[in-house]
Amino acid sequence: MGNFFTDNDDLRFQFQQIDWAKLVELAETGFPVEERDTKPEEAAATYAEILSALGEFVSENVAPYSKELDEQSPKLRDDGEVEEPARMATIMKGLQEMGAFGLGMPRRAGGMNAPILVGNILMEMLSRGDVGVMSHYGFHVGIGQALMLYSVEEGTTKVENGLIQASRFEKQIAAMASGDEWGAMVLTEPGAGSDLGQVKTKAVQNADGSWRITGQKIWITSGHGEHHIVLARSEPEETHPGLKGLSLFYVPAHVERDGKRVRNIQIGNVEHKMGQHSVVAATLYFEESYGELIGSRGHGFLGMLLLMNNARIAVGFESLGLMETSYRRAKEWAETRVTMGKPIIEHELVADALDEMDVMIKGLRAITFEAAMYEEMATRIKSQLKTHPPANEEERRRREKESRRLKRKARHLTPLIKYVGGEECVRAARMAMQLFGGMGYITETGVEKLLRDALVIPVYEGTSQIQSLMALKDNLQAIIRNPGRFFGELAGSRLDAIRARDPLDEKLARLRAHVASAKQTILTHIASSKLGDLKGKPVLEWKTAFMSDWDPARDFSFGLLHAERLTKLLSWEAMASRLVEQAHGAADTEHAEWRRDIAERFLERFEPRARGVLLEIEAPSPVLAALKRKRKKPAEAA
Repeated sequence: MGNFFTDNDDLRFQFQQIDWAKLVELAETGFPVEERDTKPEEAAATYAEILSALGEFVSENVAPYSKELDEQSPKLRDDGEVEEPARMATIMKGLQEMGAFGLGMPRRAGGMNAPILVGNILMEMLSRGDVGVMSHYGFHVGIGQALMLYSVEEGTTKVENGLIQASRFEKQIAAMASGDEWGAMVLTEPGAGSDLGQVKTKAVQNADGSWRITGQKIWITSGHGEHHIVLARSEPEETHPGLKGLSLFYVPAHVERDGKRVRNIQIGNVEHKMGQHSVVAATLYFEESYGELIGSRGHGFLGMLLLMNNARIAVGFESLGLMETSYRRAKEWAETRVTMGKPIIEHELVADALDEMDVMIKGLRAITFEAAMYEEMATRIKSQLKTHPPANEEERRRREKESRRLKRKARHLTPLIKYVGGEECVRAARMAMQLFGGMGYITETGVEKLLRDALVIPVYEGTSQIQSLMALKDNLQAIIRNPGRFFGELAGSRLDAIRARDPLDEKLARLRAHVASAKQTILTHIASSKLGDLKGKPVLEWKTAFMSDWDPARDFSFGLLHAERLTKLLSWEAMASRLVEQAHGAADTEHAEWRRDIAERFLERFEPRARGVLLEIEAPSPVLAALKRKRKKPAEAA
C-alpha cells in the first residue's frame, strides 16, 4: 500500500520545519556523548529514515487489517486477565521488533532517546492505519514518558557528574520501552468525568509509607496494562475540598503476595464500544490496592495536567491520521465514481467538500506540530533546571523565562488542537461516508467504521466543550490582566488589514480583526453584567472591578454561551497565522507555490466564515433570557 511517511508531502514538510538540532540537544542533556548515535546536525535525516521504515510497516501491516481489527474485540478471561485480539497482538509484536516502543525512552532503558515528537508522528501514521492501534500504542509509550517526567519533578532522578544514572521508575520504564508492558491513565469514575473534583476513590497511607487505594474507575483505555497512574483522594474533603484533596499514585496491576504474583487491581469488565473495538476500555476495582505516592500530597491534579497536556496533543495527531484516511478514501472514490456523465469529484459540491477537508488537515497539522514542539521544549528545559541547574542565577532566570514562554504558547494551542481535532475528524469521516453514498453505510467498504471510530475523539481527554471553556478562560484572563495591550492589538489588526500589501497578509489581518472583535464583544457583555453602565469607565480600570465580588453564574454567562464560537475563531486564526508564516518562509524555496496556495485557500474559506461567527456572537440570544428567568424562580419561591 506504499509508505505512510513518504507519500504525505505535507507531513514531511511539517517534519522539516522542526528545529531538530535544538530538540536533540535538549533530549541528550545528561547522557554520555559516546552513547549518542544521533548528532544534532544529522538528526532530521536519522529520524526520517526511522519514520520511513515505520511508515512502510503501518501501510503494510496495520491499514490492510483495519476491518479485521474492527471485527475482533478483547475478552475478559476467567482468571481475571484480558485476552487481546489476535490481530492487535500481531501488530504490537511487529512494532516491538522494530523498536517502536523505545523511540522516546532513554538508551539505558533500551530505547533510542529520540524526541517525543518523533513518536507523535508515528501516532499520526498509526491512526491513519487504524485509530485503535494508535490508542493502544500510545499507552505503551506515554505512561513510560510520564513516569520519567514525574521522577524528575519530584527529585528522585539520580544525577552524578552531570550524567543521569537512574530514575525512580527505571524498571517500569524499561519494561514499557521493550514493549512487553504498558500502562494506563486512570482518572474517570462514575459521576466524575470532566469534573475531577468529584473523585471519590480514596487513598490511605500505611505506617510503612505505602498507600492503599480503594474505589472504582471506568472506561480506562488499555486498563489491562501493568502500570497505572491513578488519581485518588488522599486528604479529607472537609479540609481539602475538590481538587485540593487529590494526589497521584503509581499502582501496579500485580504484586507479590505469599510468594505468588496476584492481581493488585481487579478488572470488572471490558466495555463493548461503538468504535475502536480492538482496544480495551476497562472498569477497574481498587480494593485496598497497594500504591506509591507520586510527587507531593494534594498536588495530584497539577501532576495529572502534565500528563493531560501531552495526551491532548497526542489526540491532535490521532485526529490527523483519521482525517487523512477519511480524505484519501473519499477523494479516491470521487475520482472513480461517475454520475451524470462525469466523476463526482468534478461536481462542485463534492469538490468543495474535499477542498475543505484538505485545507483543514493541513491547518491542523501545522499547529499540532507547533504545539508539540513548544510543549516538549518547555518541559525539557524545566526538567533540566532540576537535573542540571545553571551555574549562575542570571542563566537560571533566563531559562525559566524561556520555559514559561514556550509553555504559554503550547497552552494557547493545546485546547484549540483538541477541539478542532475532535470535531473535524468526525466531520471528515461523516463527509467520507456521505460521498460514498449507500456504499458508505454498509460495513463492506469500511468507511462507516471511520465515523464510529471518530465519534469518541471529541469526548475523551476532555470534551470539546471543556476545551472551549479553557480557551475562553485563558483568553479573557489575558485581556483582563492587560486590557491596554489587547485594545492596542485590536486597533493594530484593523490597520494591518488596510495597510497590508500582500493579499495573504491582508486577509489574515481581517481574520484577526474578527477574532479580536469577538473577544471585545464577549468582554464588554461580561463587563456590563458585572459593572453596569460602562460609560465613563476607562477600560484600564476594568481590571480591579473584575477581580472583586465575582459571580460566574451572573457575570460570565455571555462568555459561556459563546465559548465554542470563540474557540472556532481562535483555531482558524492560529491555523491561518501558521500557514501564512510558513508560506512566507518558503517563498524562495521549492515549496513556495504550493505552500502559498494552501494558505490562500484556507483564508478564502475561513475569513468569510469568521465574519459569520462574529455576527452570531453579536446577535441577541433568547437562551440567556430563558436561563435568567429559570434562575430567578427559585429565589422568588424562597
